[in-house]
Amino acid sequence: MPGCAMSYSRPRYIEQAEFSRSWTRYSIKYKLYLYREGGYDAIDDPFRIPVLFVPGNAGSHKQVRSMASSSASAFVELIGEDPSAVDCGQIGYDFFTVGLNEEFTALHGYSILEQAEFVNDAIRYILSLYPKTRTVHRLSNKDTAFALPTSVIVVGHSMGGVVARTAFTLSNYVNDSIQAIFTLSTPHNNPTASLEQYVEDTYSNVNAFWRNGFNNGSLDHVSLVSIAGGNLDSMINSDYTYIGDIAPPKNSLSIMSSGINDVWLSLDHQNILWCAQMAKKFSRVMLQIMDARQPSQLLSLESRMNLMRRELYSGTEADGFVENERTVSPKSMLSSDYQYVNVYDSGAIKLTLADMRELIPKSTKSTIKPKALHLLPFVDKKSKASLTRVLQVLYDP
Repeated sequence: MPGCAMSYSRPRYIEQAEFSRSWTRYSIKYKLYLYREGGYDAIDDPFRIPVLFVPGNAGSHKQVRSMASSSASAFVELIGEDPSAVDCGQIGYDFFTVGLNEEFTALHGYSILEQAEFVNDAIRYILSLYPKTRTVHRLSNKDTAFALPTSVIVVGHSMGGVVARTAFTLSNYVNDSIQAIFTLSTPHNNPTASLEQYVEDTYSNVNAFWRNGFNNGSLDHVSLVSIAGGNLDSMINSDYTYIGDIAPPKNSLSIMSSGINDVWLSLDHQNILWCAQMAKKFSRVMLQIMDARQPSQLLSLESRMNLMRRELYSGTEADGFVENERTVSPKSMLSSDYQYVNVYDSGAIKLTLADMRELIPKSTKSTIKPKALHLLPFVDKKSKASLTRVLQVLYDP
């Protein structure tokens, strides 16, 4: 993948045998594992903040390794730089992952429901572990009051994101047991292949449930983040990943990987899981939204949404991947590190580096370094012409 660095890990997957024995009716075909990173995780008991990874269509539980490894590394670096972070609730993550028999959930609606039921069973089991393990393993040398987890962060890849949202609709879902969902290349709006009516019905029911949940307030505490791979994802149309018509802006965020700060890459369907830039950005975001002093193990909804927008948004999101109330203007930039100028044209625009430099205001042009220029396309909603092409020259003053 051009521009994408390889991520590396030293994975161990510890099967949760007790869960299989007595917690779920799907133990014959589905499994639950605890991920441990070699060199970092010396304790096999989960005692930090629980995260559950759900793979997609024909996916493997082992696909969690890049994000889990990067998160473990980021936590070790954080504690090395600031040991007091633990007393602020930043205690690291326990990544669990489910093996779903590599089923074709994109083609079989009943598999979506079975996997969602299994996910709920897994979450109940995961939360049952912490009253004991948090007692055995001391998290801080101070008397910081850490709350027992009442919810699990869920990360879904592709159809795994649909399974995660489906879990809310089932009778075995424990209220408030999921308060944050991250999805990668997930087709939220429409099935990728409409080969079975049951898939269509499942999508319709799940999306209706979520819309109603935000209308009646039952999902007010839930955050939903959808990251699309962009043009290089030949399996999932990025339009399908948009969640703005499912969840309100205060609860949701949709963005393409090519618009994420410090990533700036379009990623294919599998690459979005192992690309080092994406894994590092994900771990950075995860590190900042944790707070083990709260039962949810998270910052408040408003705080974590503001933080995620600041970390992920470049300020130049494309039409359809930006909140309605945000406008394209210098004041809307979420980062003060960059400034930009707009170029309008009704057709295709080609600019050389010299052309780009000419667009920079003369007062700052002399200080601009060529490597600090970025050309970013988007659509200006406020233009009188429909679909007016806009190119922004983003520069570091």
